[in-house]
Amino acid sequence: MVLRSIAVLALIGMLWLLGIIDPETLPLHSSEFQLCGATVLLYLFWSAAESKYRGGSSNLPYTVFYAVLLVSAVDSFLLGLTTYGPPWVLRWAGVILFTSGSIMRLAAYRTRSVRHLRLGRYLQLAGLPVALGSIAGTVVAIAAGIPGSIKEELNQPDEDSDI
Repeated sequence: MVLRSIAVLALIGMLWLLGIIDPETLPLHSSEFQLCGATVLLYLFWSAAESKYRGGSSNLPYTVFYAVLLVSAVDSFLLGLTTYGPPWVLRWAGVILFTSGSIMRLAAYRTRSVRHLRLGRYLQLAGLPVALGSIAGTVVAIAAGIPGSIKEELNQPDEDSDI
Protein backbone atom coordinates (compact mmCIF):
# COMPACT_ATOMS: atom_id res chain seq x y z
CA MET A 1 0.00 0.00 0.00
CA VAL A 2 2.83 2.37 0.83
CA LEU A 3 4.56 1.71 -2.49
CA ARG A 4 1.39 2.43 -4.47
CA SER A 5 0.85 5.67 -2.57
CA ILE A 6 4.43 6.72 -3.20
CA ALA A 7 4.05 5.84 -6.89
CA VAL A 8 0.91 8.00 -7.19
CA LEU A 9 2.61 10.91 -5.42
CA ALA A 10 5.71 10.51 -7.62
CA LEU A 11 3.54 10.57 -10.75
CA ILE A 12 1.76 13.72 -9.61
CA GLY A 13 5.11 15.31 -8.74
CA MET A 14 6.54 14.42 -12.14
CA LEU A 15 3.50 15.86 -13.93
CA TRP A 16 3.85 19.03 -11.87
CA LEU A 17 7.60 19.33 -12.63
CA LEU A 18 6.92 18.83 -16.34
CA GLY A 19 4.34 21.61 -16.23
CA ILE A 20 1.47 19.35 -17.24
CA ILE A 21 -0.46 20.13 -14.07
CA ASP A 22 -0.30 23.18 -11.85
CA PRO A 23 -1.72 22.73 -8.34
CA GLU A 24 -2.51 26.45 -8.15
CA THR A 25 -5.00 26.16 -11.02
CA LEU A 26 -6.91 23.24 -9.52
CA PRO A 27 -10.54 24.12 -8.75
CA LEU A 28 -10.23 23.25 -5.07
CA HIS A 29 -13.42 25.14 -4.15
CA SER A 30 -15.54 23.32 -6.74
CA SER A 31 -17.98 20.78 -5.28
CA GLU A 32 -17.50 18.59 -8.35
CA PHE A 33 -13.72 18.55 -7.90
CA GLN A 34 -13.99 17.82 -4.17
CA LEU A 35 -16.42 14.94 -4.71
CA CYS A 36 -14.49 13.30 -7.51
CA GLY A 37 -11.16 13.85 -5.75
CA ALA A 38 -12.42 12.33 -2.51
CA THR A 39 -13.86 9.35 -4.40
CA VAL A 40 -10.67 8.71 -6.34
CA LEU A 41 -8.48 8.99 -3.23
CA LEU A 42 -10.74 6.64 -1.27
CA TYR A 43 -10.71 4.20 -4.17
CA LEU A 44 -6.90 4.24 -4.31
CA PHE A 45 -6.55 3.64 -0.56
CA TRP A 46 -9.17 0.87 -0.54
CA SER A 47 -7.70 -0.84 -3.60
CA ALA A 48 -4.21 -0.82 -2.14
CA ALA A 49 -5.43 -2.08 1.25
CA GLU A 50 -7.59 -4.87 -0.17
CA SER A 51 -4.93 -6.07 -2.60
CA LYS A 52 -2.94 -7.59 0.27
CA TYR A 53 -5.92 -9.80 1.15
CA ARG A 54 -6.94 -10.95 -2.28
CA GLY A 55 -3.49 -11.47 -3.78
CA GLY A 56 -3.56 -11.63 -7.56
CA SER A 57 -7.13 -12.80 -7.85
CA SER A 58 -9.01 -11.36 -10.78
CA ASN A 59 -12.36 -13.11 -10.71
CA LEU A 60 -15.77 -11.96 -11.93
CA PRO A 61 -16.73 -9.69 -8.97
CA TYR A 62 -13.53 -7.69 -9.43
CA THR A 63 -13.96 -7.55 -13.19
CA VAL A 64 -17.51 -6.18 -12.98
CA PHE A 65 -16.49 -3.71 -10.27
CA TYR A 66 -13.72 -2.40 -12.52
CA ALA A 67 -16.25 -2.15 -15.37
CA VAL A 68 -18.46 0.02 -13.15
CA LEU A 69 -15.43 2.13 -12.24
CA LEU A 70 -14.38 2.48 -15.89
CA VAL A 71 -17.84 3.42 -17.17
CA SER A 72 -18.40 5.86 -14.30
CA ALA A 73 -15.00 7.50 -14.68
CA VAL A 74 -15.13 7.80 -18.47
CA ASP A 75 -18.67 9.16 -18.32
CA SER A 76 -17.92 11.55 -15.47
CA PHE A 77 -14.47 12.80 -16.45
CA LEU A 78 -14.39 12.56 -20.25
CA LEU A 79 -17.71 12.15 -22.00
CA GLY A 80 -20.28 13.66 -19.68
CA LEU A 81 -23.10 11.87 -21.51
CA THR A 82 -25.17 10.81 -18.50
CA THR A 83 -23.67 12.86 -15.70
CA TYR A 84 -25.33 15.05 -13.12
CA GLY A 85 -24.08 17.57 -10.59
CA PRO A 86 -26.44 18.63 -7.83
CA PRO A 87 -27.93 17.60 -5.49
CA TRP A 88 -24.52 17.54 -3.86
CA VAL A 89 -25.87 15.80 -0.76
CA LEU A 90 -26.76 12.80 -2.96
CA ARG A 91 -23.27 12.74 -4.42
CA TRP A 92 -21.69 12.94 -0.93
CA ALA A 93 -23.99 10.10 0.12
CA GLY A 94 -22.37 8.10 -2.69
CA VAL A 95 -18.94 8.81 -1.19
CA ILE A 96 -20.22 7.64 2.21
CA LEU A 97 -21.71 4.45 0.72
CA PHE A 98 -18.48 3.69 -1.14
CA THR A 99 -16.40 4.32 2.00
CA SER A 100 -18.72 2.17 4.13
CA GLY A 101 -18.54 -0.65 1.61
CA SER A 102 -14.76 -0.44 1.46
CA ILE A 103 -14.43 -0.57 5.25
CA MET A 104 -16.89 -3.45 5.43
CA ARG A 105 -14.92 -5.42 2.83
CA LEU A 106 -11.62 -4.92 4.65
CA ALA A 107 -13.24 -6.04 7.90
CA ALA A 108 -14.76 -9.06 6.12
CA TYR A 109 -11.31 -10.34 5.20
CA ARG A 110 -10.24 -10.16 8.83
CA THR A 111 -13.38 -11.84 10.16
CA ARG A 112 -13.67 -14.24 7.19
CA SER A 113 -17.30 -13.16 6.60
CA VAL A 114 -18.53 -13.79 3.07
CA ARG A 115 -21.80 -12.05 3.91
CA HIS A 116 -20.00 -8.82 4.84
CA LEU A 117 -17.72 -9.15 1.81
CA ARG A 118 -20.71 -9.22 -0.53
CA LEU A 119 -22.62 -6.50 1.33
CA GLY A 120 -19.51 -4.32 1.17
CA ARG A 121 -19.35 -4.83 -2.60
CA TYR A 122 -23.02 -3.86 -2.97
CA LEU A 123 -22.41 -0.67 -0.99
CA GLN A 124 -19.41 0.10 -3.17
CA LEU A 125 -21.44 -0.55 -6.33
CA ALA A 126 -24.17 1.77 -5.06
CA GLY A 127 -21.78 4.51 -3.97
CA LEU A 128 -19.11 4.75 -6.65
CA PRO A 129 -21.23 5.77 -9.65
CA VAL A 130 -23.39 8.06 -7.50
CA ALA A 131 -20.31 9.80 -6.09
CA LEU A 132 -18.96 10.29 -9.60
CA GLY A 133 -22.38 11.45 -10.81
CA SER A 134 -22.76 8.88 -13.58
CA ILE A 135 -26.13 7.43 -14.52
CA ALA A 136 -24.44 5.03 -16.98
CA GLY A 137 -22.20 3.76 -14.17
CA THR A 138 -25.24 3.17 -11.98
CA VAL A 139 -26.91 1.18 -14.78
CA VAL A 140 -23.79 -0.97 -15.23
CA ALA A 141 -23.63 -1.49 -11.43
CA ILE A 142 -27.23 -2.70 -11.36
CA ALA A 143 -27.12 -4.75 -14.57
CA ALA A 144 -23.69 -6.37 -14.20
CA GLY A 145 -22.25 -5.51 -10.80
CA ILE A 146 -24.90 -6.97 -8.55
CA PRO A 147 -25.37 -10.23 -10.50
CA GLY A 148 -21.58 -10.56 -10.85
CA SER A 149 -21.02 -10.15 -7.10
CA ILE A 150 -23.76 -12.42 -5.76
CA LYS A 151 -21.48 -15.44 -5.48
CA GLU A 152 -18.27 -13.69 -4.44
CA GLU A 153 -16.23 -15.80 -2.03
CA LEU A 154 -13.20 -15.20 0.14
CA ASN A 155 -9.93 -16.45 -1.27
CA GLN A 156 -8.88 -19.72 0.25
CA PRO A 157 -5.10 -19.62 -0.27
CA ASP A 158 -4.42 -22.26 2.40
CA GLU A 159 -6.81 -24.75 0.78
CA ASP A 160 -5.42 -24.12 -2.70
CA SER A 161 -1.85 -24.74 -1.58
CA ASP A 162 -2.76 -28.20 -0.19
CA ILE A 163 -3.84 -29.51 -3.60
